[in-house]
Amino acid sequence: MTFYLMRCVVSLNDSNWFIGAVAPQQFPAPNDFARVEGWLPASVPGDVRLDLLALNKIPDPILGKNNEASQWVDTYDWWYRREVQFFQTRFLDENGFGKCRTFLIFDAIDYQSAIYWNDTKLGTRVGMFSRQVYEIPREKILEGANLLAVRVSGGNQLPRMKLNWHEKIWRAMVGRFLPHAAHAPEFPDRYATLKCQMSYGWDFAPRLLTCGIWDEAWLVQTREIFVREVWVQGTPDGRVGVALDLDTLAAREVRAHFEIRGKNFDAPNQNFEFPMRLEASGAQSFSLQLENPRAWNPWDRGEPNLYALRATILDERGEMDSCETTFGLRTIELMQNPNTPTHSAPWTFTINGQPEFIRGANWVPADAIPARVTREEYAVLLQMARDANINLLRVWGGGLKEKRAFYEVCDELGILVWQEFPFSGAGVDYFPRDENYLDLARQECNAIVRALRNHPSVVLWCGGNEFIPRANRHVIEIMRAAVTKNDGTRPFKPASPSKDESHNWRVWHGWANTRDYEKDGALFFGEFGLQAASNVETLTRFLPDDALFPPNELWDYHNAEREKLWRYANPVLSFRAERDVELGVELQRTTRSIAEISVEEFVAASQEAQARGLQIAIEHARRNKPRVSGCAFWQFNEPWYSICWSVVDYARKPKRAYTKIQEVYNPILVSFAYPYRQRAVGESVSGQLWLINDTLQELHGSLSAWHNDTLVLTRTVSITANDARVLQDFDVTLEQDANALRFELRGENFVTTNEYNLNYCDVGEINSQRAFLTNLAARLRAA
Repeated sequence: MTFYLMRCVVSLNDSNWFIGAVAPQQFPAPNDFARVEGWLPASVPGDVRLDLLALNKIPDPILGKNNEASQWVDTYDWWYRREVQFFQTRFLDENGFGKCRTFLIFDAIDYQSAIYWNDTKLGTRVGMFSRQVYEIPREKILEGANLLAVRVSGGNQLPRMKLNWHEKIWRAMVGRFLPHAAHAPEFPDRYATLKCQMSYGWDFAPRLLTCGIWDEAWLVQTREIFVREVWVQGTPDGRVGVALDLDTLAAREVRAHFEIRGKNFDAPNQNFEFPMRLEASGAQSFSLQLENPRAWNPWDRGEPNLYALRATILDERGEMDSCETTFGLRTIELMQNPNTPTHSAPWTFTINGQPEFIRGANWVPADAIPARVTREEYAVLLQMARDANINLLRVWGGGLKEKRAFYEVCDELGILVWQEFPFSGAGVDYFPRDENYLDLARQECNAIVRALRNHPSVVLWCGGNEFIPRANRHVIEIMRAAVTKNDGTRPFKPASPSKDESHNWRVWHGWANTRDYEKDGALFFGEFGLQAASNVETLTRFLPDDALFPPNELWDYHNAEREKLWRYANPVLSFRAERDVELGVELQRTTRSIAEISVEEFVAASQEAQARGLQIAIEHARRNKPRVSGCAFWQFNEPWYSICWSVVDYARKPKRAYTKIQEVYNPILVSFAYPYRQRAVGESVSGQLWLINDTLQELHGSLSAWHNDTLVLTRTVSITANDARVLQDFDVTLEQDANALRFELRGENFVTTNEYNLNYCDVGEINSQRAFLTNLAARLRAA
């Protein structure tokens, strides 16, 4: 009698690993494992720097200027090793002949790697995002201890750009006429890899070239058939398509059994079984029909219902292999709004047949060393996004294909994901065109789509961030082909921004007033925002006391743009001089110097400016629905201690803007549209009250408004489903000092509030940019 067990999975995610350094060699390097002189404890998932940090071999790179003290790590190549215990007693037939197959799987290794099992090279790989799967021959598996070793190249051995004469001339010309930072020339070395582009340094991230087994690893044992992959597509009417990628040793008669159950809701299990004749390895497709289907919805439109599917391959002797995945029933389309011209691009996200206004945010890697991010840390940040009423995260193209846990949590929370491929920042140049690079792009893009296509939260594929599609058709067509071949159920955008989408950096980078957001006529606002200092408690974590304030070079090292921070915080820090309106005393603000301001005041002012700027932009977008289909502010989080555009800092502490986002991203919003300009005490602020309803229900409620502590409005209101409309004209007279205007709308099962600082206006006493810079330079010298 033969006894068969189900698939056996052996996790390699633990601290039983060791790392060791060797001299750098061009990839692919010969086996120099024996040259490692000293082995140090290590963990997987992990990164060389994390292991060295745990052993106090380097200081924490995210503090102060410690990152400089770890750059030596890039000058070496690194080996990982561990022992794997094996017992060849599984899956024995009546004659004692083993039928077991063993597969080694790495979800991702960063970036150039070679895999060895007992001195046998299993393979090499270039790329940060593609899964590696190797079958280990039976004769190479020893009873007892086996040696698994992985060689990874250090940062200095990463590929570099090789420019032709045309590109060298182009770089020189652009560098002359469009001056920029010396470390960011056209055709930079980061283009030569499909590694996380941010790791080469960005305006919110350090240059930190990660290296290691940064995602999960495990061993799988099966019988003669190995289920390599399960792809599930489901629609709200209960139709489910299942594709199995099977690896078989020989032709045979088998059965495919599917068990489907509710993963986050109670429902009877449903079972399906199909006979099939396997002639060779490859894909097999099946069509199922679920009874009483329950759709997956974004959180603000219903329940994010998830199903679990177990696929099992059986023969007359029992189970051969099985695999489980999660999926949801939903549809996604990008549709053209009928209120826009016929030549406009489709920007209306339509989920399960219903248009969804996008209240989004840009997501960047949660850590400059991505291996450090755990499921628990993803869950904390993503719950904060959900609590801020965010319904979509744009996974920015200069970052990652995040770990599986990120998408699982988004599935569970009902947060939509706009996923970009790892191409970013080719402004006036282009990505490489040689065949090796294009082959790498095909490998990585196909792998990314296959890894994420089962997640219902993923609703858009985008080519990447801020590059010219026409100049980069060679990579766009590769991405488009990967989406078409491996998915075909989600829309594809060539790049962000694309037609009728704005990355509005007139404010901040262009020094414009925040009220200029209201001049944006795009159909989708893909990026906009202002820097704000982290909370004082967070600043003290990474800045020494003597560099805490005023803003200085160490602030710059952590990405602060001091001149702009001061430019937008200054009107909040300044105060109105007393005036007699009847006598016509001219309106003016009294400006304070840096020396007169505390760190607490400066932080509060920069955060207030950020919050008010985001409020202006977001409310402008929402009042213009359905012509405007959504917005995504820059940015939600940050990868290290940074003084940047994030609303949640690296310590997971919210800035003032986070609370404002909670208000202005409420699916039900009261918005006051009024001109943002300087006014005197006693002057009237006049505008229009708007009601915005992103839900699918008609709403009725009671609206109240307070100016400071005085009730100035109360009335009953109603608004149709998924609508934005003017409610009434409204005005209020400014008082001395504070002028807080607060609205509250209460109805059955909902309460929404919104608040305005009527004193806020970022038009200071300096109207000329040149005069502003001259004045600022004098202030900084004085400080």
